[in-house]
Amino acid sequence: MATQPPRSQLRDLRERRGFSQKSLARALRVSWTTVQRWELGESLPRATHRYGLARILDVPLDALDQFFTSPSPERRTSAGAVHACIPALRRVLAARDFPEDGPVGSFEHLRQRVARLVGQRLQSDYFALAADAPAVLAELHRAIANSPREHRGTCARLLVNAYRAADAIADKYGYYDLSARIIDLMSDAAVDAEDELLVASCAYVRGETFFATLDYATGRRALEAAGAQIRTTDSATAAATYGALHMRAAVLAARGGDAVRARDHIAEAQQFACKVNEGVHQGTVFGPASARIHQLSLDAELGDVGGAMRTAGRWRPPTSLPAERRSHFYIELGRVRHLAGRNDNAISALLTASQIAPEHVREHPHVNSIVRTLWETNAGSPSKGLLELRDKVLPLQALVESGGTR
Repeated sequence: MATQPPRSQLRDLRERRGFSQKSLARALRVSWTTVQRWELGESLPRATHRYGLARILDVPLDALDQFFTSPSPERRTSAGAVHACIPALRRVLAARDFPEDGPVGSFEHLRQRVARLVGQRLQSDYFALAADAPAVLAELHRAIANSPREHRGTCARLLVNAYRAADAIADKYGYYDLSARIIDLMSDAAVDAEDELLVASCAYVRGETFFATLDYATGRRALEAAGAQIRTTDSATAAATYGALHMRAAVLAARGGDAVRARDHIAEAQQFACKVNEGVHQGTVFGPASARIHQLSLDAELGDVGGAMRTAGRWRPPTSLPAERRSHFYIELGRVRHLAGRNDNAISALLTASQIAPEHVREHPHVNSIVRTLWETNAGSPSKGLLELRDKVLPLQALVESGGTR
């Protein structure tokens, strides 16, 4: 049987923007077969058509150009297109207090656009998020600049969620300086929104900065301080925000080798997880399942293979969890199985994670480390599973540079 060609990134973007091939062709004043050939990779659009595509599809030109480079593993995985969107994101942030003129929709319109970004973040749809975030942030910056004072709190709340979505791109793809800047802007917007729990949720996100700088003890103390300000009896959201802070503090403590504090924090998180429904609270997924996944992560950080196996057991995360959180479980399960020397089972877990959230898994440092190690030790006779995992995770060029090709 003949295999179907892979879906092109241009097709994905066209469909997300609500165009058919024929309607896009009409907008560009080209034939329908011309658009079809672009999507199949049979021909390339001229420069004038690329400008038109960028304008109509609302995507930076440098990101669009990535679609039409020669086929490569980066193009197939969309990582290159994500990197190409970073300059546009930087430009929007630099001009936040002097936004370009443009449309500003109603609050409901803005809410829907931000909700879409949040959904893309939670489902690890990083290419879509990178393509959409600059335009949404630009519109929010215009909204705040032009809103009466009494409406700025609502805009600020939306801006916090949009910044957090944009930060996911910066953090996952290694732009740690950009991530730290976005987190600072997000924290300022939370103060403007005059919402104490939103400020606390920003402290949770700021934990990423301490992971990146390897300053785990300071990160843990910062989360403890944020948690101490929360009145947990005020609402389920307050309880969930408090629990999430301890959940992340547990992993920071474990990463820093402080097993006692790590277990104290995860116990606190689990206590509050039992008091709330699993769900998205102030932008963070928290509840019993999330606490269990973080317990597994904590065990892996501490090298407690036996404890991790008991934590995982036969339990599997419910499909109702967002893709990023569910894939996190299988990444940690694969990590623990690798530590235990059960490499075939580790590969199976990581392949499951990749099926759930391929972009999250491909950019995850633990996954990259495991796959590189397995490939270096088994390149002579790799299993079918390892070959599949390598193709999903490691770009060919990286293997060439490490001498790990067959």
